[in-house]
Formats: sequence, C-alpha cells, structure tokens
Amino acid sequence: MSNNWLKNRLILFAKIDFLWLSGLVLNIITFLIIFYKINPGGRPLALHYDVLVGVDWYGKGRNLYLIPFAGLAVLIINFILYRSLKNIASFLAFLSGFVSVGIQLVLLLAVILLSRIN
Repeated sequence: MSNNWLKNRLILFAKIDFLWLSGLVLNIITFLIIFYKINPGGRPLALHYDVLVGVDWYGKGRNLYLIPFAGLAVLIINFILYRSLKNIASFLAFLSGFVSVGIQLVLLLAVILLSRIN
C-alpha cells in the first residue's frame, strides 16, 4: 500500500510540474507573438477592441508588453502560493497551477486577436 501511495503522489507532482511548465511556455509564446508578429515600436497601435464600437483604445505599441508581464506576475504569485500550499493542501496547489495555465491561455488569445487587428 505504501508503494501505491508513493506512485500516486509522484504522478500528481508530475502533472503539477507539467502545468507550471506549460504556463511558462504559453507566456513565452505570448511574448514572442508580440515581438515578432505585431512588432511594436513607438508607433500607435490598437490596444483594446470592443465588438460594439471597434477599436476604442490606441496607444504606444510598447504597452502591449503589459499583457504578458501581467501573466508572468500571476504565474509567479501562483507559484509562490503553490510552494506554500503543496504540503498542506495538495488540491489547492494543483488548482493554483491550473488557474495559471487558464490565465495564460486567455492572455494568449487576447494577444492573437490583437495581432489580427494590428
């Protein structure tokens, strides 16, 4: 029974490591899409798009980097939360990794849609 418990524990931590790694990879992809596809310089770009109005917020292209930086901040905060909760509540630790990946996916989708506008 002890061997089975250890095996289940290792599988859970492998899934959690995969979540953190995939969240970091998604954040890097978001940075790369902004850098290579949108190529923001000092020129004004569309920063916000609304379905009813269209583009309603223009600004410097460098402001687009705030999107992945916010995702990276969430990733770091959730990783610190994961490190403090992994021995106390393993489900909450898993949930923090899952939420980080979800946030990274939403931010990646936002950058992809903004790249289609610009």
